[in-house]
Amino acid sequence: MSNETNTTTTPQDNTETAASSSQDAVTISVEKSIIDGLLSSGSQVGLDGEYLWPIPVQSLANLYRASAEHSRAIHVKAEGAFGGGLLGEADRIEELCDTGATDLFVLLDLDLGTYGNAFLQIIRSRDGERIIGLRRLPAITMSRYRDGFLQRITKPNGERKKETFSAREIVHLRDGCPHGKYYSLPSWIGVEGMLELALAATRYNASFFKNNAIPEYAITFKGITPSADQKKAIQEFFRNEHQGLDNAHRTLVMSTGDEGEIDIKRLTSDVKDGDFLKLIDASRDRVPVAHGTPPRVLGIMSAGQLGGGGEATGQLFIFEHLTLKPKRRRMLDQLRPLLRELGLKPSNDEKAIGEGEIAFRPIDLTPPKEEPKDLPSLVGTGILSIDEARALLPEIAKLSQSGSQGTGVPIERSATGTSMDALVALLARS
Repeated sequence: MSNETNTTTTPQDNTETAASSSQDAVTISVEKSIIDGLLSSGSQVGLDGEYLWPIPVQSLANLYRASAEHSRAIHVKAEGAFGGGLLGEADRIEELCDTGATDLFVLLDLDLGTYGNAFLQIIRSRDGERIIGLRRLPAITMSRYRDGFLQRITKPNGERKKETFSAREIVHLRDGCPHGKYYSLPSWIGVEGMLELALAATRYNASFFKNNAIPEYAITFKGITPSADQKKAIQEFFRNEHQGLDNAHRTLVMSTGDEGEIDIKRLTSDVKDGDFLKLIDASRDRVPVAHGTPPRVLGIMSAGQLGGGGEATGQLFIFEHLTLKPKRRRMLDQLRPLLRELGLKPSNDEKAIGEGEIAFRPIDLTPPKEEPKDLPSLVGTGILSIDEARALLPEIAKLSQSGSQGTGVPIERSATGTSMDALVALLARS
């Protein structure tokens, strides 16, 4: 953005007009000095005085659509971290949310996962003493603005609505980021380049099949000049008969007289389809690493994996403790001022939830029930393959029978049997 201001003045006989022009010039000079100061300190400022995102927010939104694994990882982390709802004195939060606290925090984490930033609006009473509502403001509409925040919303008629908020009205939630400053980069930023390449490869292939009338070849006539009807026929062929997937690889036949010659030259490079597939596969393999999400949770089966239930349980354990638990802790830490105003505080993970404390419900890592009827759900979620479920079915049935028709000695459990107890015991013995 240019910081120079060019002004043209003409002699004015009206003293009041001259004074007004002088005042405008002073105002412009002051605003210019403020912007120059911000720019000199390393901040990028937009037309409305807002601090620009380090990566355009629309670019981050486009990358969300670039990869199924990328978008799925964002949703899995949001649902895994906050989909279980609140524990403790959650009613004080629930009553402030239009659609419930679970939906609110899942949506906030979707913004965190996509953009690295999320914005929670605190709605207060007219006297400013009471909090009467909490609302998520989409991160794609928000910017930091001087001492507060700026929101831009595009209406259906194309008009843009602008609204500013004070720092007291917004809780700016952020991913952990070493760059600091006004915004955080999303935690998956290391895979940004691969996502862009995968998106470019996908769009290139889509354009190739959708519009095969690109100038892949140049047709040159030597010794003759094609008539207008011939040119039109060639254009119509490429436009109507050679465009699209169903018309791919059709042949155009042209004939000339004895003295004429037609020269066809290839303009585009010969790129193999396998190159695009390798590029997309490379992007897919890096996404779980960037997100800290187990590949099996995203439906990715890599060569060399055993694919057993114990392996899946181990991946979920790591996912819970290294990815989801820190997300919940960071969210509660950043909400501490808001919770303090509501008379609440985060609970201690090492102790039972006390009075005035809240926490987010973690993933239940206890194994599934031993009844065979639970196997379809495990197969449907990708935890077990069909072959694994078929092999385990007889053994699980035996365990179920032994538990009900045995000597009457109860099976000792380290946790309440809500999910995979018998299955884990079986895998541990094998």
